Amino acid sequence: MSDFAWRGCLIGEMQAKSDAQLLREYSARKSEPAFGEVVHRHADLVYSAALRQVGSPDLAGEIAQRVFIDLARKARSLAGSLREDASLAGWLYRATRYAALNLLREERRRHARERQVMQELHSVSESSPDWAGVSPLLDEAISALDEHERDALLLRFFKNQDFRAVGAALGVSDDTAQKRVARSLEKLRTALQRRGVNTTTSALAAGLASQAVQAAPAGLAAAWITASLASGTAEGGAALTLLKLMSMTKIQLGLGAIVVAGLAATVAIQQQTASKMGGEIQALRLQLTGLAADNESLSNRLGQVRAPSPLAGDQFRELLRLRGEVGRLRDTTNLFGKLQQENRHIQASALDSTAEQSSEADKFSQHRLHMVNAAKMIGVAFRIYANDNEGRFPTSFAQCSNELAKTTNFFGDVPLDTFELVNAGKVSDQLPWAFIFREQTPRLSPDGGWSRVYGLADGSAQEATSPDGNFDTWEQNWEQNHTVPTSAGSQ
Repeated sequence: MSDFAWRGCLIGEMQAKSDAQLLREYSARKSEPAFGEVVHRHADLVYSAALRQVGSPDLAGEIAQRVFIDLARKARSLAGSLREDASLAGWLYRATRYAALNLLREERRRHARERQVMQELHSVSESSPDWAGVSPLLDEAISALDEHERDALLLRFFKNQDFRAVGAALGVSDDTAQKRVARSLEKLRTALQRRGVNTTTSALAAGLASQAVQAAPAGLAAAWITASLASGTAEGGAALTLLKLMSMTKIQLGLGAIVVAGLAATVAIQQQTASKMGGEIQALRLQLTGLAADNESLSNRLGQVRAPSPLAGDQFRELLRLRGEVGRLRDTTNLFGKLQQENRHIQASALDSTAEQSSEADKFSQHRLHMVNAAKMIGVAFRIYANDNEGRFPTSFAQCSNELAKTTNFFGDVPLDTFELVNAGKVSDQLPWAFIFREQTPRLSPDGGWSRVYGLADGSAQEATSPDGNFDTWEQNWEQNHTVPTSAGSQ
């Protein structure tokens, strides 16, 4: 039998087995084909369930990976509890649900920590340290830090990157990056304190964020580019000489490479130094020529002042005219400075106004996210109760107090009495699209519409919208059609 035919028979044999049989085969003999068949069978189910709950393809892929890793780790204990023909679809769905909830909780905690750090930086009550006193000592103190701490500090404050970007650049997690930045700030503050600069970590962070990096003038950048290209051209000639010398014989490559490399480096350094000194000498010559011309001009004017001439009156009037022009230029310069300052004030006021307008929308969006997450947590508790009670759902929150207690920590700042039960006693596990509870009071959004969160029997959350705050029509359509109306969005 050929290898291709053998593989076809193996695949056919795997496909004919149940999930429980494949899991037992993997648990007993670590059969990778058996476990691979399980993954192929349920990959779409796990990924799509994760994608519905987190809304991000990247996060959904991470959740799916966690679920299948958990399946492999629990294969032995799980295989012993399954019937011979049992399917893993239900277990994988529940595992996906729990993994998604854990990931959402981790993301929420990470965002909360970042907001707390930013609030601490923006709420510094004391003034920042005198930058004129810190600036001469800053680079010496930063150079004394550990390499990893110095890199974290530079990326956070000198490159203005958030903790996620810092962690990705250093190959660590967001939390590790945040701790590393905090540790480097504290060491930097201690080093500055030993040099006579007394400040706090928060004030130092605020000073670094606003004062550490200054924009380089565009003219200087162009000059640097020109100088670098010229230096590269000079070194190119030395490199060509190096190649010619290295091509003499293969026998001399070992020792010749070392000698030629040293010679090339010496030639390059000499050419670069000579080019630099030639430029400096030329610049000094131009300065000397200009100073000589200025000296001669001043000597001529001094002679004219000492020796009266018939044009003294014209010169005096010309002097007055020049003084008037200088005064007008000075007034224009002062006016330009005032206009720049007023422009900066106007821009700052515009930014403050924009922030105030967007704050209400941000608050509404944040509250909406909390409500949806809380509804999902309650749905998990109801599903646990239904699994233990032959598919029947509770008729009151008190009836499933034990299940709710397991998920209370996940509610965030949303009280349980924010929701009310509907269809109590009428919903069972056979009606996955029926809603069993809803938000008691609809919320008015900043754009003038109304929003309300519902919890469904399948454990998901549904947000409905209404232009006038009346949701009766939406609820009737939902119960009749079991489809999502156009005014509602699935969560």
